[in-house]
Amino acid sequence: MKIATLQFSPKLGLVNENIARADSLLSSSSTSLHDIDILVLSELAFTGYNHPSLSSITPYLEPTASGPSTQWALLTARRLQCLVTIGYPELFSTSTPAPSTLKPTMLPLGPHPEKYYTLTAYNSTVTVNPLGEIVAHYRKTHLYYTDEVWAQESPEGFTTVDLTFPRAYIDGDDARSRPSIKRHTTTQAICMDLNNRHFTPSPPPSALCQHIMDTNTTLLVLSTAWLTHLPSSALSSQPEEFDWDTLAYWFNALAPLVDRDKEVICVFANRCGEEPGRMMPDVLATDKESEIKGEGEGVRYAGSSWIGKVGVGKGKVVVGGILGRAEEGVLVVETDGLELDGRGLRFELKQRDGEDRGGRGRDGEG
Repeated sequence: MKIATLQFSPKLGLVNENIARADSLLSSSSTSLHDIDILVLSELAFTGYNHPSLSSITPYLEPTASGPSTQWALLTARRLQCLVTIGYPELFSTSTPAPSTLKPTMLPLGPHPEKYYTLTAYNSTVTVNPLGEIVAHYRKTHLYYTDEVWAQESPEGFTTVDLTFPRAYIDGDDARSRPSIKRHTTTQAICMDLNNRHFTPSPPPSALCQHIMDTNTTLLVLSTAWLTHLPSSALSSQPEEFDWDTLAYWFNALAPLVDRDKEVICVFANRCGEEPGRMMPDVLATDKESEIKGEGEGVRYAGSSWIGKVGVGKGKVVVGGILGRAEEGVLVVETDGLELDGRGLRFELKQRDGEDRGGRGRDGEG
């Protein structure tokens, strides 16, 4: 399977500029996008992430699977002849009978005063194919503090779909009748979904890992806007170095999948760059200093998007490719045979005496 992810630094609220930047990075990429099966973008890819209130993000909310992000995905899927997944802020509306007391999210339904629109905002991803079809749609289940000011949790919870990746799409209208090249049981997730709700401590596996195991998922697609506590100076001085702490956290969160003998392809599509605002306290911090580190510098993102596999050998993660913590660009990885042919990086999760598991080893070390 040939997978691509686009990592870049969208500017808060500048949708048209962010779309132009994404197009520029794709068109100028030195990495060939020929025959890719899926392109994955980050959480809230074109609107930016750190909106401080519902009123601030309201101008950028997009109708369900029909706004600027979805339209861009449809055009890009057709041009590249692949599936495209992108994160966007969804505005979902339903018509309902007028209640005795109106809520702030209820608006009159045109010429029918007896009915009202109920408006709900979600942090969502949409996946489209080259035929112009919506093949998957997911709403974030576990909200982070920033989401909670404007979005609702998914009422459906985690969802898994069977996605077909027919490179025969390129042959046009008769593609539906041609045999599919790839088919994967796919779980899509967004950022905080990797943790338990509200970071509630509990023995592993997490709710997401349990869902992946219960559904026999073979492909995990995670769009994210994952933060880093690294200062701006560290990001700008070594943009192509990935964020070790973030990578270790991700691998540790996937530990129940890493430890079993069942392969799962993983796509972690993060963003990079900075946005205005303030870092939220780190609920996992063990001292006051680490809680306040980075205040006053805005919100910074960890980049380090990666594509690889877990479950390829007890305790091992194979990373076929990874981008830097402040690097804009396109990453393409062919996952077939990745666990056998020596490509990429090998990480191993180990239990050290008196320490939590970590993923700091490279090529089987540490």
